[in-house]
Amino acid sequence: MIKVEQLNKKYRNGREALRNVSFEIKQGEFVYCVGPSGSGKSTLFKALSKEIQTTSGLIQLNQYRVDLIPSRHLYLLRRELGIVSQDDFLIPQISVYQNIALALKAVETPDKEIRTKIEGVLALVQMSGFEKSLPSELSIGQRKKIAIARSLVNQPSILLADEPTANLDGNASVDMMKLFLRIHQSGTTILLATHDSTMVNSIRYRVLELKDGQLIRDDANGGYSRYADPKDVYVW
Repeated sequence: MIKVEQLNKKYRNGREALRNVSFEIKQGEFVYCVGPSGSGKSTLFKALSKEIQTTSGLIQLNQYRVDLIPSRHLYLLRRELGIVSQDDFLIPQISVYQNIALALKAVETPDKEIRTKIEGVLALVQMSGFEKSLPSELSIGQRKKIAIARSLVNQPSILLADEPTANLDGNASVDMMKLFLRIHQSGTTILLATHDSTMVNSIRYRVLELKDGQLIRDDANGGYSRYADPKDVYVW
C-alpha cells in the first residue's frame, strides 16, 4: 500500500518540484505515473524511496511512515520496497550473481539462502544461466532484467520502476512489459513511471499524471492521454 497526502518538495533555489500531491495505491495495484520531463515524476519516486527529504506532507508505504523513518531504520523499508532506476547501477567488475547478492547481504540474509533466492529471481526474469556473466557482456535489455532481479530478490511487496523501457527498442519494450505483468501477477504492487504512450495505451491500468509538480489526473480507466490515437498500441 502506498499513501501520499499533501506532499510538497521545494528546493533551495525556490523551485517547487511537488505541490500538494495526494493519492493512495492499494496493495496489488498496477499504476502508471506519466507526465513530461520536469513534471515531478523523478522527485516523487525519490521521495517515496527516501532518497530525498520532502518539505511537508505524509508518505506511507505499508506500515512505514517514510517521511518520518530515521536513517538507521531504512533497511526495514528496503525489505518492503524494490527500486528499478533508469540506469541499472550494476557494478561492472563483478558478476551478475555477485551484483544481486549485494542486495541480500545488505539485509543480512543467511549465506545458505542467498543462492536459492538468486536462482529464483533469475528464473523469473528469464536470465537463468547468466550468473557468472559480467554486466559488460550483456545487452541493455539483459542488464535491465538483472537490475529488476536485484530489486526483487528481497521479495518486496512494492516495486517502483522509473522509466524501465528507456533506451529499448519496440520488441525489447514489449518483452520488458511482459516481465512487469508477470511480476504484478505474483501480487506485487507496481508504480511505473514512463514516457512510453504506446505501452500505457496498450496495457490499460490506472494512470497518475503529473504536470509542474501537481497531480492533474488520477484516471482508473488508464491511457496516456484522453485523446490517445487508438492506432497507437502494441500488438500482443
